[in-house]
Amino acid sequence: MKYTKYHYKKKNEGAKFLTSLVMTTLAAVIIGLIGAWVLLKIIPDINKGNGITQEPVVNVNNSNTENNGQQVQEQKFAFIQCGYFSKEDNAKQVLAKIENEFNSFMIKDETGKFKVLAGIAKEEDSSEITEKLKAKSIENAKIGVSLNKNDEVQGQIGAITEGYLQIINTASEDEVKEINTSDFKKWTKELSEVKEGDGVDILKEYKTHIEALPETINKENIVSELEYIYSILVKWQK
Repeated sequence: MKYTKYHYKKKNEGAKFLTSLVMTTLAAVIIGLIGAWVLLKIIPDINKGNGITQEPVVNVNNSNTENNGQQVQEQKFAFIQCGYFSKEDNAKQVLAKIENEFNSFMIKDETGKFKVLAGIAKEEDSSEITEKLKAKSIENAKIGVSLNKNDEVQGQIGAITEGYLQIINTASEDEVKEINTSDFKKWTKELSEVKEGDGVDILKEYKTHIEALPETINKENIVSELEYIYSILVKWQK
């Protein structure tokens, strides 16, 4: 009986030992898996021979940034160009295809070649013009001009150009005979004086030109005024 009792106790203790061993093993496996997951998520990879490397963080930003970290606010315009020709006659033929629906004009550049343009527009308005031209089978391309609003000189040039184009576009409408420029001239004159900066002489010339505009603008003035705007903006052409 003693042997039987002794044998029973040993069997019971053996079962407890096995249960304890299994539980300990399971706990170790679980802890190991958790630890491995944490290591993979937190600790960066080790690149052989190059020390520790981390996955780069990419910030998506559609605006440019200046060297001082300030975000650049851009004002964009576009020249709608319908050809670039060495012969004036060829340029005139294309110009004749562009109907009065567009504020078209021709520019002779410093190389003696001729550019045919269907107008100048704000970037957001330019696609409508290009699509209309394509519908008429007139090949064209947008030439971008970008001005930095944070820059005092470029900011004022952009603001003046936007107002100037509004006047010209209104004057070009069929039902409009002429448009008064007095308010626009007064607004331009009241802009703060910029004494220095890249392009400050261009800005001063621009303001002087606006001040000298006639009291009213009509369809006869459109081409000459667009040519002048082009001469200003082309200095910031991309």
